[in-house]
Amino acid sequence: AHHRVRGVIASPTSYILLLKNNVIVCPALEKVIVWDARKNVKLNEMSEGTSTVTSLATHDEKTVAVGYEDGTVRIFGIESQLSSVVLSGHTSSVTVLKYDNSGTRLCSGSLDTNVIVWDVVSQSGLYRLKGHKGPINDCIFLQNSNVLITSSKDTYIKLWCLDSQHCFETLTNGRDEVWSIAVCSEETRLIAGSNTAELRVWSLNQGGELGKRKSGEKVVQCELLGALVRKSKERVNCLGVVGSVVFCQNNDATIEVFKVKTAEEQEKLLKRKRKKLKNSATLAQDEVSLDVDEEIVYVKTIKCSNKLRSISCRPIKKAKGGIKICCLFNNNKVQNYSLTQELEHQPTTSIDLLGHRSDVRAVRFTSDSSRVLTVSDGLAKLWSCRTQHCITTVECGNGMCAVMAPGDQYAVVGTKKGEVQLIDLVSGVLVSSVVSHGGCIWDIALRHDTRGFATGSADKLVKFWEFVLVEGSVGEKSRIGVKHVKSLQMTEDVLSVCYSKNNKLLAVSLLDCTVKVFFTDTLRFYISLYGHKLPVTSMDISSDSTLIVTGSADKNIKIWGLDFGDCHKSIFAHDEAVMKVAFVPKTHQFFSVGKDRKLKQWDADNFEHIQTLEGHHKEVWCVDISGSGDFVATSSHDKSIRVWERTDEPLVLEDERETARELQYEQSLVASQETTIPGENAENEAESAGKKSMETVRAAERIMEAIEVYREDKAKQDEYEEARKVDKTAPPPDQHVILSTLKMSASDYVLDVVKKVRPSELEESLLVLPFHYICDILILLNEWLLNKQSVELCCKCTFFLLRVHHNQIVANKVLVNVIESLNKTTREVVKEVKDVIGFNLAALKFLQLDQQDTNESFFKDFTGKVKDVKRKKRAVLKAAASG
Repeated sequence: AHHRVRGVIASPTSYILLLKNNVIVCPALEKVIVWDARKNVKLNEMSEGTSTVTSLATHDEKTVAVGYEDGTVRIFGIESQLSSVVLSGHTSSVTVLKYDNSGTRLCSGSLDTNVIVWDVVSQSGLYRLKGHKGPINDCIFLQNSNVLITSSKDTYIKLWCLDSQHCFETLTNGRDEVWSIAVCSEETRLIAGSNTAELRVWSLNQGGELGKRKSGEKVVQCELLGALVRKSKERVNCLGVVGSVVFCQNNDATIEVFKVKTAEEQEKLLKRKRKKLKNSATLAQDEVSLDVDEEIVYVKTIKCSNKLRSISCRPIKKAKGGIKICCLFNNNKVQNYSLTQELEHQPTTSIDLLGHRSDVRAVRFTSDSSRVLTVSDGLAKLWSCRTQHCITTVECGNGMCAVMAPGDQYAVVGTKKGEVQLIDLVSGVLVSSVVSHGGCIWDIALRHDTRGFATGSADKLVKFWEFVLVEGSVGEKSRIGVKHVKSLQMTEDVLSVCYSKNNKLLAVSLLDCTVKVFFTDTLRFYISLYGHKLPVTSMDISSDSTLIVTGSADKNIKIWGLDFGDCHKSIFAHDEAVMKVAFVPKTHQFFSVGKDRKLKQWDADNFEHIQTLEGHHKEVWCVDISGSGDFVATSSHDKSIRVWERTDEPLVLEDERETARELQYEQSLVASQETTIPGENAENEAESAGKKSMETVRAAERIMEAIEVYREDKAKQDEYEEARKVDKTAPPPDQHVILSTLKMSASDYVLDVVKKVRPSELEESLLVLPFHYICDILILLNEWLLNKQSVELCCKCTFFLLRVHHNQIVANKVLVNVIESLNKTTREVVKEVKDVIGFNLAALKFLQLDQQDTNESFFKDFTGKVKDVKRKKRAVLKAAASG
């Protein structure tokens, strides 16, 4: 089933990115949405797979690196919306992504405690850094030296020398988890935020490059200077630095602002301090220095409207010294703040109209299935199914349930405070609100003659209502109203109510785990359905009024007959509590949703599970089915509203079960086998960045199949050569069907298969191959290098295979000539490629110098000219309008 997602502005699963021109990149569950904050519109969205987005990073603001919950990293083009690079190396959720200054290296940290440095150009992992014992929270590349700083929940901050790939310094933060780190003052100060009310500050003295340091000297010398006291008692979420301003975003609704004093200000303060301590005999003048709270001073606290998830800061070009802060809140809202040079703040633009602030607890289709109503705490929204746009937003109470009134112009909402509210969806106003119950209204059931409805509440009452026509005042039209008719007293809290389609029966589920069925006209008791171990949270009656299905918090669904009240079948349906069930109109098929995030379809006649639809990332609260049965709407704790559409593709139950079994087998296959590289110590701090996955296993199978085709073709060619020696008129052999179809030789076919393997998965795929395939690959690599085909790829494969299978290759006498040829060929080909690159670099440098001498540019910037033309046009139009 195809489905569309709406209602998600930004999910609190990752950090947010603020780009130029008020463009904001937000995580939105499995998608990444790009918003224009000035116009409050969605520019585009990027999506790949169903895994949740957990981290974002950008370097040039043209591409964005996205980390996912399944451990993969994808790089998208913001304008093209296409994923150009896929990096797979982590075994669990990616928690942080950071680019280096050049944008060619990307660092990723994960819940698996590992840090991987990726080469973005070659699209492969350089190395995996192991040393932390807890999830990685933050990382920073130093620009002035080849050093990476990482922080983790294990309370440690580690400094890694990327030249030698080892940790040369470990900073401890006591017993407190380190949540974020930042560098300021031209990379001379390191700030760490943790659970405590302090920001610890270290000095960084960078010693230079590897070849320029003295023997035994560290890359970076670190010394603890002291701590900055925070005002908030909550832990630090994120640290940001813009120029000399340091932002500390706490795990509440506050942002604390600190400022690093300039060198002149520090010198003046130091002189005053020395003058004050001039007569002191305890300290010499050279020993007097500034404390860290004198160097970095607290300025103010910015209080926001809601709890924050992350912030992103950047300077404002038009306002000198101004800073823009983009805030991602936990309630599906994005807000921008602007700071002046004097650090005075004010809110500017916000994105909040296209989603709910809290969980959607009720979803209802209109009678024509063209629109869908969603109700949450404080808001009711009407969405278009075709365009996915929000048509109407109405303020209401804390809605727990809702139904559409006849004509689809009005909606009835039941609130947590026991109010029955009537909403006009055309004008977007709350028409009336009646306090009807003494407790929460858990459910509303519409009579199928559409003349009234029933409400079930925690006050142990079922109340019956009718729609009435209310005469408008002078100059106003008449409107629909509601009138209380009668009540039914129950012994326990009412959790759900449901009318049969023939309006003869009313089912009421109670807190005592039973379902009572009454006659609608007389309210006389009919039958009682009992068998659930926990209360029934939802129920529905089929269109022919013969079956009732009940879903309970005990994770089971029971199918009952309404003629005798017998239980036809009890099904263990979900891994968590069942929240809602609904029949498909005019069928005995029904859907169920639960806290296990799944939407499932069932057959009530054959008691079979038809299919499972996964898409939500948190508990699913409700489900509704359109009158035609072509659409299913669900809402979840992840703030998303998903509309599932029935497709024309036939569904075969056996095929679905076979696919599920194959998927389970593949997952167990990957999890059960761990690849080890000979000669590598498991205790090393750095190791290969690859990860065995089903993709690497499939890639290895494709390579083996291609080599089998190569062997078969080679055997035929050898037989043909032998036959030619006896009979020169012997016919040539038939080519393999794959080679004849692709019109290429066997050698080129194997190279084409190897090229199609993702660079990040190539080494792991080669590692899976048995050794007798390695012999053929080495022969082919020698042939490809002699023909100068894909030199970089061939060298990468050759060096990796020689390192991994060194002992077996040395012991194999058959490969002696191949290895000798590879040794000679590789050196020659690589030298030739280096000469070509050197020649091209020299030519580019010459063109650059020639350009500088002539003061000409190859690509002229016409931005200024375009702005002048537009300004003149506006002046002409203004003069014409005034004239």
